[in-house]
Amino acid sequence: MGSVFIAGVAAPERTYWESSRRMILALVLVLTGMLGSMTSFAPTASAGTAGTIVVGGAALLSDPGDYTILDYMEYGSRVDVLYGPFNDMYEILYYGVHGYVFADKIAVDGGGGTATYSEEAVASDSAVGSSGSGATQINYWASPSWVVIDNDLVNVRADAGTWADVWDSYPGGTWVAVVGSSVNGFAPIEYGNGIAWISEQNLSWNGTTSYDAVPAAAAGTGGMTSSGGGERWIDINRTSGLVTLFVGDSVQATYWASLSRDQSADGFYTTALGTWYVTRKYEPLAFTKYANAYITHWVAFDESRDNGFHSYLKDQYGNILPNGSGFTGGCVALNPEGAEAVFNFAYVGMRVEVHL
Repeated sequence: MGSVFIAGVAAPERTYWESSRRMILALVLVLTGMLGSMTSFAPTASAGTAGTIVVGGAALLSDPGDYTILDYMEYGSRVDVLYGPFNDMYEILYYGVHGYVFADKIAVDGGGGTATYSEEAVASDSAVGSSGSGATQINYWASPSWVVIDNDLVNVRADAGTWADVWDSYPGGTWVAVVGSSVNGFAPIEYGNGIAWISEQNLSWNGTTSYDAVPAAAAGTGGMTSSGGGERWIDINRTSGLVTLFVGDSVQATYWASLSRDQSADGFYTTALGTWYVTRKYEPLAFTKYANAYITHWVAFDESRDNGFHSYLKDQYGNILPNGSGFTGGCVALNPEGAEAVFNFAYVGMRVEVHL
């Protein structure tokens, strides 16, 4: 609701109570405008809407009922708005990170958006150009081109510039799918259900690298393997609870995990059988509403059920809870060593097999 109007018909005479009532109502409206975060005056949003962060350092919170700070958002950042307002908050995606923001920290404009900086926020950055978003400049190709990372550890960024947030990092030898022409020296690559950016100087277009072992072929390469001996992937034996890290057919490590109590094939709260692919990674401490607790080393592979690998359940200070290794709601929970190993081993696009 953009504006509030008080309609009425002027009367030649007003009683004392009528005048007082109108003055009180006017005062309430003024105070509401000063507060700036009343849900009744915030525009209603749903999936597909976008907004702009209007306060520098606005907190991205983990949940409406839990104020754990996931990140501090920069002024002018474009975000995807999923729902709201609810309890004076909007549910948003900020550079791929799901969270919540208070209504007075965001201007919801109803336009489309993919969490990129606005022109105003990046105009002073000479590496960006005038648009402020590499996504608007991509010349998409008819089909992606698979190339390999030829550097030790390369940042995967939210946009085409060193100013953009780092979403992930890939080790040398990882195969990635470039989907279009470079912008500002950064190549757009497939990342989950969208795109991310890697500096093109770190990519090898002929498939050769300076490394003795290329660790993996990415999902969708049609069985592409490397000089390192094959695809890097993860196996989950749901019957035994064993998680195995593979390169080709060679076992790299094994870890015991806690899985769901639900043994159905595809229930919402089961560790569902089938072939999945890693879609997101997030290492810091974060709140999960399913357990009303905290986790670290999040590696998502089944977004439809919010399933993924993560640590045992923790408290808000990062300490493992007494029953933190119990049954899950479908996720794969690991001890500290296993959670860290899986997080470091996995990359977005990696194949995950779940079987009995």
